[in-house]
Amino acid sequence: MSNPIKRIFDLYTSDLNYQEIEKLIKKEAGEVYEFFSQDIPKPDQSRNKFIRSLIFIRSLFNAFLMKLTPARRIVYLVSILFFVLGYTNQNNLGYVLFAFIMLNLLLAFELADKLSAKGELDVARKIQFELIPKVVNRIGKYEIAALYEPAREVGGDYFDIVQDCKKNNIIFVGDISGKGMGAALYMVKVQTIIHLLTETISDIKELNITFKKYFEKNLKREYFLTLLTARITKEGKIQLLRAGHNPAMIYKKSTNEISEITSTGIAIGFNDKGIFEKTLEVVDVELEEGDFLFLYTDGINEAMNIHRQMFGEKRIKEILKRNAHKKPEELKLIMQNMLINFRGTAIQNDDQTFVIIKASGQVV
Repeated sequence: MSNPIKRIFDLYTSDLNYQEIEKLIKKEAGEVYEFFSQDIPKPDQSRNKFIRSLIFIRSLFNAFLMKLTPARRIVYLVSILFFVLGYTNQNNLGYVLFAFIMLNLLLAFELADKLSAKGELDVARKIQFELIPKVVNRIGKYEIAALYEPAREVGGDYFDIVQDCKKNNIIFVGDISGKGMGAALYMVKVQTIIHLLTETISDIKELNITFKKYFEKNLKREYFLTLLTARITKEGKIQLLRAGHNPAMIYKKSTNEISEITSTGIAIGFNDKGIFEKTLEVVDVELEEGDFLFLYTDGINEAMNIHRQMFGEKRIKEILKRNAHKKPEELKLIMQNMLINFRGTAIQNDDQTFVIIKASGQVV
C-alpha cells in the first residue's frame, strides 16, 4: 500500500507546474496587492520605518476584512479567536480544529463567489469581443490591421469600423477612463450611440458633437472619453478628428519620417461650456503608396515594465520606422511582441488598442 502522505501530496500537486507558480508570485500577488492597496491611506513619513510598517500591516488587514461581507467578517474573526485560544491552551485543541473548519468554510464561500463571477466575466469578455469588428484586411486602397487587448477580462478601449449613411467607412479608436466592467459597459454605450448616429450622419465633426450630447447624459462624473475618428471616403480620402485622444502618427515613405497629427479637440465628459464644439478640428490626410497611419490608445505608450519604465512614443516611432516596409499585419505582430517583451513579468496596467492604415496603391 502506498504512503497516504504521498497520495495526498500527489493529489494536490498533480497538475502543478512552474508557470502556475510563476503566475501566482509575479502576476496574481501583484494584482491582489493592487486591489487591497486602493483602500490603504498613504503612510505618514514623519513616523519611523518600523511604525509605518506596523500601520501598513494593520491597514492591509482592515482592507482585507472590509472586502468581506459582514457575516463572513464575523466568521473570520471568530475563527481567528478560536485559533488563538486553541494555540495558547494545549488542552483545547478542539478550538484549533473548529477554527480550521470555519476558515475552510469561509474559503469555500469566497471561492464559489469568485468562480461564479469569473464565469460571468468570461461571458462578458466573449460578448465584448463579438462586438469588436471582425478583421477587415482592406478598405479600398488601404490595408488594415488592428490589435485589441483588454487589461482585464473586459476593457474600456473602444475600437470599431462603421459604414455611414453615405457608404463611407469610419474607424473609431477611443479610451474610456478606468478599466474593467464599469468602463466596458460604457464602451457598449459608446458603440450603440455611434452605430445609431452613423445611420443619418456622415460628417465626422457633426457626428462627434451629436454623440457628445447623447453620451454625456447620465455619465458619472469620474468617467470621460477620448476619441479618434478616421473617415475613409468612397473616393479614398481620409479625414481625422481628435477629441482629446493621443495624436495619430503618420509615416511618409518619401521622407522616411514619422510625425504626429496634432489637431485640436478635448475629451468628452468634461463640463467644457461649449469649448468642445469650438476646438474640434477636422484634418485632411493624404497617404501615398507605402505611407501609413498609426492610431492607438494610451495603453500602448504608457505600457510599463517591472522597473516602472514606459514604452513611450519614441519607442513606438522607432519600431514603426524600422518596419515601415512590412505589411500592416506583420507590423501589428511585431509591435505586439515588442510590447510583450518590454513588459516582461509586469502586469498589463491598461487596455491596449492600435490600428494601422497603410496605402497599398491597389484598389480592391
